[in-house]
Amino acid sequence: MRWLKSGILFVVVLTLLITGVLFSSRNTTPYAIDLLIFRLPEISISLLILGSLVIGLVTGWLLSLTTFVRLKASQLRSEKALKTAQKELDTLRISGLKDSQNE
Repeated sequence: MRWLKSGILFVVVLTLLITGVLFSSRNTTPYAIDLLIFRLPEISISLLILGSLVIGLVTGWLLSLTTFVRLKASQLRSEKALKTAQKELDTLRISGLKDSQNE
């Protein structure tokens, strides 16, 4: 099963790599971006698109990472509260047994 998963991953990565190379080779027209204050040097359109894709992926990953960290911290707090409540419940059960045996 593991070799099947590795094979599928290899095929997907190879397909993306070939698609990226074909995309880059077909979109080589140089283009300069004007940012009002200054102008970026001319660069191929494919690099601009792929660069913006990478920036978007990294930005999205960082934003989701903050959410993940917040949720993980909340989970740890909840687990600690659950452990405390479980200890208290066990203590109450034991004290209840001791009281009923004394009667």
